[in-house]
Amino acid sequence: MQENTAWKRFTSILISNSPGMRVIKTCLAITICLIIEYFRGTNMPYHSSIAAIVCMQPTLKSTFKTAVERTIGTIIAGLYGFLFITFFTQQLLLSFHSLSYFILIGVMTLPLMMLMIAIKKQGGLAITLVVFLIVVINAGATNPLLYTIERVVGTLIGIGVALFINWLPILNKIGKRLGHVEISPVSPASSNMEKTKLELPEKC
Repeated sequence: MQENTAWKRFTSILISNSPGMRVIKTCLAITICLIIEYFRGTNMPYHSSIAAIVCMQPTLKSTFKTAVERTIGTIIAGLYGFLFITFFTQQLLLSFHSLSYFILIGVMTLPLMMLMIAIKKQGGLAITLVVFLIVVINAGATNPLLYTIERVVGTLIGIGVALFINWLPILNKIGKRLGHVEISPVSPASSNMEKTKLELPEKC
């Protein structure tokens, strides 16, 4: 009996002092990403964590939508970055550390952003720019193609982990209890009923 009371008090304190499920899920996603990157043996293990942070949303539905947009943005950024490196450093022979190269990086973010807007994937704009900058600035010390693939893979891992964490039923149950996470979306029918009720005039 005392054990049950102590457990209830503990869970009550834990819930009342919770920072919110999005914070908890983000922390867990970062931890999992770092573990994956450790076993992958990558020399830049933070890319997947950055992607998980940017991709994490309050609900599974919003996270899935964000994941799709940012996956598309990541692939586009990787291809765009590789073409950028190939043309300006291998064809025009610009140095990776020259002022001209850095200015071109800044200028060429504009067509990339315009492309994302044109295909209506503005939600993936941030991660697209992040991946592009990482690829074109840091690729000088290694093979540009291999570096681009590695960075894109790392980002996709982070997106996948964020999606997985937001799907986990046990975390969603805890989130439902905390009241910070929307678990099941309202159906259109029930939503219309609620709207109708709200719009009815009050009786005098």
